[in-house]
Amino acid sequence: MPQALENRQMSIVRRWFGPMPGRNEARAMSWMALAAAVILCGITIFRGVHGQAFMGRPVGGDFVEFYVIGKILNNFDAARIYDLKLAVDLQHSTLPSMAETQMLVYGHAPYIALLFKPFAMLPYLWAYAAWLGFSAALYLTGVTLLFRATALPAEHRATGFLLAVSFMPFIFETWIGGQLSVVIFFLWTLFFCFRRQNRLFLAGLALALGIFKPTLVALPLVMLIIGRRWRILQGFATGAAAVAALSLGTVGVDGCRAWVNTLMFAGRMTVGPEEAWHLAKSVDMSSFFHLLLFNASPLTGVVVAAAGILAFAALARAWWQSSGWEAAPGAENWLWAATLGLTLVVSSYAPIYDAILMVPAAALAAGALEGRSREEQGSFRGWLLLLYMAAWITQPMAEFLHLQIYTLVLAGYAIWSLQLAQRTVLSTRAWQPIGLLDQNAISMPGKNVLRPRI
Repeated sequence: MPQALENRQMSIVRRWFGPMPGRNEARAMSWMALAAAVILCGITIFRGVHGQAFMGRPVGGDFVEFYVIGKILNNFDAARIYDLKLAVDLQHSTLPSMAETQMLVYGHAPYIALLFKPFAMLPYLWAYAAWLGFSAALYLTGVTLLFRATALPAEHRATGFLLAVSFMPFIFETWIGGQLSVVIFFLWTLFFCFRRQNRLFLAGLALALGIFKPTLVALPLVMLIIGRRWRILQGFATGAAAVAALSLGTVGVDGCRAWVNTLMFAGRMTVGPEEAWHLAKSVDMSSFFHLLLFNASPLTGVVVAAAGILAFAALARAWWQSSGWEAAPGAENWLWAATLGLTLVVSSYAPIYDAILMVPAAALAAGALEGRSREEQGSFRGWLLLLYMAAWITQPMAEFLHLQIYTLVLAGYAIWSLQLAQRTVLSTRAWQPIGLLDQNAISMPGKNVLRPRI
């Protein structure tokens, strides 16, 4: 958007909502969220010890799904990790407080199931406590590495760290909920660390390890191909071959075939009609339009397809043009921030816990803000506030009002980041080095001169 329009929008926001929260307010919100999470987690475990659910959810949330997969690997034929009847029976025997009609379908790639073998050697509550420690350590390490990789200014790291740790999709949905998204978050962190160090093969290798969540890797992979990032793609191909071999060695051909069947089953469940309370857990545009249009299948399908094509085309165009962006510092950071945001929006399935990918998306933008205008920095603070606060209210709004506002926030942030990427490139190209052979350049022996491009 033009700079003047952005300035006018920021002045309107300030007029209606007052000044933006500062560092002290951000830290206060973060500490309150952390305190609430720790208290609720303690109550959940306490009630779980007595075999009771808390607020309708059994202790550990979705962790029982992964715990059972580990038990199958430890005690049954490995190919049976996709045996739904066996898994559901074990889930209910492990956690009697689960509702009789509840079942959790394991649809991840076979190789990642190996992660849960050691946890399944412990009693369930001890395993859940161990997972809480493991996932917290992995996330905290990832955030620390991420801030270094994105060159976040030192004065913002303490506040940024608190905001990241208290981010609702992590602290409640991923950490307390026993979800696996923390692993894909850490792998994306490694990707950006290796990318900053120019170790592009290793960056691709790290990204390939996240294939167990294909919805969070597919769009970035396509953009890497369009952007002709061949070294990263070499690493990705090598990593993909390695995890394919590991999966085959873990569950065999029959297990891999069962995995494909499970993915097809899960896909049919995803595109079918669902109740509002279930759709409210997802932030992808398919869920957004199904909620908004009350599952009007023909119209919903057309709208989703059209929106997806537009988003893909805009992002693909930027990636195709990005091969020469090395001369524009920060431009590719903005491009990656937009890509992560749109990865969630155009995904076929993006539950709220996968929104922890917005932590690197925000860190990339914050690291690229150095030297930007006050208006652009103010815009970023506004988007950061929306990303953080909207996550707390989006599920009840989606369930009762049929409006998933977080999808709009993600799409808006991605569009804004894409505009900043293009603006960075244009501002850099407005000045270009002129060699001594250019007749229009000012002659200075031994030096290149900058002149505006007309």
